[in-house]
Amino acid sequence: MDIENVIKLMKAAQDTDFDHFEIVEDDFAMKLERNKPAQAVYAAPPQAVIPVQEPAAAAPEQAELQAPAHREATKQSTPEGRDIVSELVGVFHSPPNKEAVKIGDKLKKGEVVCMVEAMKLMNEIDMPEDGEIVWVAANEGDTVEYGQLLFRYI
Repeated sequence: MDIENVIKLMKAAQDTDFDHFEIVEDDFAMKLERNKPAQAVYAAPPQAVIPVQEPAAAAPEQAELQAPAHREATKQSTPEGRDIVSELVGVFHSPPNKEAVKIGDKLKKGEVVCMVEAMKLMNEIDMPEDGEIVWVAANEGDTVEYGQLLFRYI
């Protein structure tokens, strides 16, 4: 199966309400699942399927590539802590009526750390627990992916 047919098949499947879809054709295999954490898999013969690391588990070096504006800040060792990742694909914005969250800010559980605009809707990303921001990985207007690192806190 050529790549154009794979893309057509994925677009057609996107418009349906399936939870699991799998196709095996000669030396080609493809599996699509919903309601599970995203995991990309390269199309290859069934005996050689190669899993790709999930975006949420991306190493800080990979996150650095996604947020080039912070390349200089991340050349030093990345601080330890817990991650706040994007819950959807969209455009990163600072919280409304408030300054952008920066390193050293102490936030309470439930405070809005940023907004992700997707399909003209503003989606709030909240602080999961009390903590102090130790790393910021996105800037105003950056396009962010599902599972991409936005902030690290301790």
